[in-house]
Amino acid sequence: MRILVIKPSSLGDVIHGLRVVQQIHANLPDMCIDWVIKEDLEPILIATGFINKCYLFKRAKGVRSYLSLAKDIRGTEYDYVLDLQGLMRSSFLASISRSDFKYGVADGREFSTFLYSPVGEKSRKAEIHAIDRLLPFLSTLGIDKWDHKLPLQFPNSVLQNSNCELLGEDKFILLFPESRRSEKVWPHFRELNQMITKSSNLRGIIGGNNSIGTFPGSVDLRGKLSLTELPEVVRRASVVVSNDSAPLHIASALSKPLVSLFGPTTPKRYGPYPVLSKTNRVLYAGNRKIDSIPAELVFEAIQQLAQK
Repeated sequence: MRILVIKPSSLGDVIHGLRVVQQIHANLPDMCIDWVIKEDLEPILIATGFINKCYLFKRAKGVRSYLSLAKDIRGTEYDYVLDLQGLMRSSFLASISRSDFKYGVADGREFSTFLYSPVGEKSRKAEIHAIDRLLPFLSTLGIDKWDHKLPLQFPNSVLQNSNCELLGEDKFILLFPESRRSEKVWPHFRELNQMITKSSNLRGIIGGNNSIGTFPGSVDLRGKLSLTELPEVVRRASVVVSNDSAPLHIASALSKPLVSLFGPTTPKRYGPYPVLSKTNRVLYAGNRKIDSIPAELVFEAIQQLAQK
């Protein structure tokens, strides 16, 4: 049997989708799983080891590339198609596929729900976690029992030798001081880094892509890590500290001790999952201003998790 998952972006949302689809793989091991993914995110699918084929969504290449993608999908017979994106461009791909069972998120936009059978919560205003919106797809496929922790492994995530040397063998705290949206960026990471470097039993590693600013005393891996390597670095960390961004969701999927920082977005919808896990410390600015979370509180949470 074959199933096509359509979830091109973003990286954090793809991780959410992977955690649910992993349970399809675990419960239906003979199911061959293909995925439509934004081209620069393909490595994260490969790192999981259970995705058979990646169809690359090349948005920058325009209509011709999109139609070529549609033709490729049309050329393969699928037993099921799942549109986890819920936009017109994704639902069209589902609609032209050669499958009798086409399902998609019930809260889809741009009239996408007319092109598949809606699954899950319809209201986008409902205060439920993004992953809980996807779990009904399991029941739709006849899967009634699954691991509710929704773990993910990344067996194909391997570090380059140069990055292995930079990490070393000692335990470390992994900091991700950036996010795609500036209002979600906690501005006190440098102050937190100073607290970490002054502690005799803690060591800091800085991850991400934006190399603006310095973090004295810590190993700076910003711009040095490929997406393929990211899960392995997260796996090796003693504690991960992150804004509402993709590394947070990778750490959550790996059940790593995690301090997550929220301001304008709510952890009820976008926080680590399960939210009540003992490995999580969710710090939420009730006034929705993330800069109001003090560095001392974050450092205290790190110390508590590092001792476990």
